[in-house]
Amino acid sequence: MRRLWRLVAALLAIAVMTTGFDIEAHDAVGQTCASAMDQEAIKQIKRMMGGQDASDVAGWGHQVHDTYPDTARLHFQVHEDSDGFCGERRSAKCQDNICLLEAIKHFYGKVLSDEGRRIEYPVIDYNKVAKGIKFSDADFLKMLINLIGDLHQPMHVGYAQDDNGRKVQVKFRGQTMSLYDVWDKAISEAVRTEESNYWLGGWTHVRAVSSEWDFDKRKWKEDGAFKSFDRWMEEAVQFSCKKAYTHPLTGQKLAGPDAEGSEPVEIDEAAYQEWRHLWLRQILIAGERTAIVLNDILDNKGAARLATGSKVHTKADEEKAKKQAAWEQERLKRQKEERRTRTSGSLINVGAFMTNLFVAIITVPIFLLVANHGLNPQTYAGLIRSILAGSGNSDTVKGPAKRFE
Repeated sequence: MRRLWRLVAALLAIAVMTTGFDIEAHDAVGQTCASAMDQEAIKQIKRMMGGQDASDVAGWGHQVHDTYPDTARLHFQVHEDSDGFCGERRSAKCQDNICLLEAIKHFYGKVLSDEGRRIEYPVIDYNKVAKGIKFSDADFLKMLINLIGDLHQPMHVGYAQDDNGRKVQVKFRGQTMSLYDVWDKAISEAVRTEESNYWLGGWTHVRAVSSEWDFDKRKWKEDGAFKSFDRWMEEAVQFSCKKAYTHPLTGQKLAGPDAEGSEPVEIDEAAYQEWRHLWLRQILIAGERTAIVLNDILDNKGAARLATGSKVHTKADEEKAKKQAAWEQERLKRQKEERRTRTSGSLINVGAFMTNLFVAIITVPIFLLVANHGLNPQTYAGLIRSILAGSGNSDTVKGPAKRFE
């Protein structure tokens, strides 16, 4: 993605940040979410998104980040190293509440407040996120869909020491890449290209994680939204430390003080299969939890108050508007050309007229003969003999000539 920063320091610190998971993985989260949403919630989401569903807007964060690079901070929970790597005590960099967990709580609180519900939530000054950016109710929901997906990309809750896995190099499928890229896109690309039938099949359904879904719904009712968000974050960090930062077969630490050596660690086929299973499960868990949040918001009678439309104007919106304008110009051009052809052409097409005339000269007499005399060959034989006899004795008139009736 192209990034333009006012300060070189900001460029060095944040330029490599992107929103969690690639767009296709976000779409899979959205499809899983859609399979678990109530009918009323589906109705409301389509109303607010102009006919789109959760999967259609699941990758919207990529578009926002491409236009407002500073919003990347909303998508990460970067943990400090001062408390130790993957220790029991940890703290996250979250100045002005601009980090992943506080952003989820903020956007959830904002949309509930707009429904008329009383709730206290973290305040975020959007100008400190990205100057000039504003969000609508529909944007709040789109941010929640994106951010809950990010929460389940383990490197988005990683540590500052290794830049959320970007400084950790591994070998995967013959290429050296960062641990962040493995979890963000490499596993996704491998599944899509090598298992296209599976990827396009029905795996993105909540029934695949029905027990986890039932548990999360029960805990949501018991603990409420914010405690559930805290629990999800805790689980995400534990997953990151125990699964993503650790070789799945050898148990070798890939980052932190216990990491061995400086050479990239090989992620072979067996290790990939272990991570593949975990990665797919993270997608499904993200989807069912997103559905729980959306159902809670949109099943409420106050959802009817939520405004449609977006206040965030992205580069993707500009490109879409350009394409639509080009299509409209082409349509008008074709209409103008069609009108010009109809009005400027000759009133009589000579070629077509002569063709039709020739066809009429042949077919009309045949039609009249058949209409008057039928299809009996003997009738026509008699006519021919009568004509020949008449031509041989033209001076004798034997009676009136037969006419067609």
